[in-house]
This record gives sequence, C-alpha cells and structure tokens, in this order.
Amino acid sequence: MPNLNFAWWNLQNFFDTDDDSISNDFSFTPENGWTNEVFQIKKANLAAGLNLLWPNEGIDLLAVCEIEKDALLEDLLEEAGMNHLEVVLDESGTSDLRGIDVAMAFNPSKLTVVSKTSHLVHLRYRTRDIFEVVFRINTTGEEFVVIASHWPSRSRGQYESEPLRIAVAEHIAYLVEDHVKVQPGEYENLRNAANLPSIQAKWESKVMVVGDFNDEPFDRSLIKHLRASRDLDKVKGGTNDIDKFEETSKYRQQDVFLYNVSTRIMNKSFLGNTGTYFLSGLRDGTTFTNRYQMLDQLVVTRGLLSGNGLEADLDSFDIIDDPILATASGRPRSFRYRSENPNFQPNGFSDHLPLKLKLTY
Repeated sequence: MPNLNFAWWNLQNFFDTDDDSISNDFSFTPENGWTNEVFQIKKANLAAGLNLLWPNEGIDLLAVCEIEKDALLEDLLEEAGMNHLEVVLDESGTSDLRGIDVAMAFNPSKLTVVSKTSHLVHLRYRTRDIFEVVFRINTTGEEFVVIASHWPSRSRGQYESEPLRIAVAEHIAYLVEDHVKVQPGEYENLRNAANLPSIQAKWESKVMVVGDFNDEPFDRSLIKHLRASRDLDKVKGGTNDIDKFEETSKYRQQDVFLYNVSTRIMNKSFLGNTGTYFLSGLRDGTTFTNRYQMLDQLVVTRGLLSGNGLEADLDSFDIIDDPILATASGRPRSFRYRSENPNFQPNGFSDHLPLKLKLTY
C-alpha cells in the first residue's frame, strides 16, 4: 500500500552564526561560543539524527521547529543526504523575538504544495508562526492539510504562561474548523438543495496538527481549547457523524473534536518515563511531578481515521528514542557546546525527541 512517512522534530536552537539585527539571537554568535565549528557539529549531528527516523524507507514529509530560517533546513537536508526532499519556502520568515521558526519539507515525487499560509497570534508580542500547508498526493489527487506550530514556552511559569498557549490553541481550532465546516450561507444553500453529501465530505476533511505545544495532552489548552481527545470513538464514532441537516445555528455550534494520537503511547515505558522532553523544574521554582513530558504531539481530524483514502496508521506512531538520540532512561541527548573543561567537545542532538507517523493511501 502506498504511504507517506512523516516526521516531526524540535531541533533545539538551530541557528547560523550570524547576528540577526531584528531578533534576540546574539547568544548564537561566535562571540558567545556559537562558532562555525560548533554550528557544523550541530548540523552534522542533526543530520545523523534525521537518518534514524525512517531508516531504509526515508522521510516523505518533515516538519521542524526551533530553526532560524528555511535556508538552514535546506543545508541540513543536504548534510543528511536527503536530496529527495524540497523545502516549503515561507517568504514571510519569522516574527519571533528569538528568531526561531517552523519549517516543512516534502517529497515532490509524491506530493505537490497546493497552498501555504503563515498565521500569527497577536499577544503582547506576536507568536511564532503557525505554518499551514495544503498538500496534494500526486497519484490520487487527494488533498490534506498540515498545521505545524511551536506554542509559547512555559519558562516564565507553567500557569502564568498558560493563557498564551490557550490563545494559540483556540486559533488553531478555528483554522481546523474552517477546513471541516462550510460557511453558514453555503450550509443553508446546500440544505435547500438537500445536498447532505457535500456537508459530510467537508466534515471528513483530512487535517493533521503537529508541534511542540509546551503543554501535555491532558492540559487545558489541548482538552478544552484545541479539543484534542484521547477518546478515539468520540472523534470517529457514530455520535460524531453528521447524518441530517440541522438549524444553521446548531451546525455552527457543533464541536470539532480531534484525536490526539500521542496519547496512544503515554505508557510506552513501564517505568513511566515516556515523553519527548525532560524537565525537572522552571526558573520560577516550579517543580514537575512528571519529569518526562509529552510536549511534542500529533493530532488529527476524523477524516484521517475513516479508512477512506489517506489514513493515519495509528500503530506506526512513535517517539524516536533510539539509544543514539536518548539515554537509557529515555532522556533526550540535548546539544551541549559550553563547558569549563578545556578538552570538552560539543555533543548531543536536541533536547526534544522526534515523532513519526505513517500515512497510507
């Protein structure tokens, strides 16, 4: 069966060595130890990591965050020998204060980019962009949507910063709803024409939301605002079908529940140390009961669960905790480049572990 091998990875501060005058990236310049030698080691290590994600098969669709610019993703793919992938160029760049961005690359022999949009949520400062790309499968003509994002950090306190992540979650929920519902005027026209199949087809639109959400699957931003559930039947079951026309206001009010694929492997380790990120506490003194945290997540609409056309192979979903990328206990081997030891050599990959999922069609 034809398939698309998808991967997501937070690359942990993948900057070049130049100082960008409009971003706060001075920490990643030669004056602060981010030399060309360090950068080259970081790039080589990330490239080696990428080749662990789908060994013997190859990546068809890649989304990443904490990268400074599209040109760096092109360099990284070249370093990894992944010349079959093409970067989805985002001319808008990033407005993030730190200068980090979200980026995607795809296999043009299998996929075509139909459209791309960079969305911002305007809080006190504009958020890192929400990158939305519509792809078309070359052999079938079927279209699907990938929305990749990097939500505001917890660094200033988990609960103090929670409203920022809730705002981003609400915005993404709005974007998803726009893909799976028709506009009110169109709904009334279709109802007058008794054209329920068009409403049902829209409801089955295929959308994948992926990113570093900086919250876990059971936090409020995911449950109440993105409406990402661990209850598979709630999303794809009959109670969530559209089998008749309703009043327009009732149709508009209908919740769009998503399935959080990441919840399938929350107990992957019997030790309870399953997660993509390891964090004991924050600078404000907060300590975490669960140090292994599932911050990187993958969420899908019911259309990717229906078995018709493109479908998420749920059993293929996994955290890549290869011993090269993670310690024996499952902690990511973060990239380290500073030490008081004069013989120290930069080492590691990222402070996040990658995710992967196979999509069949």
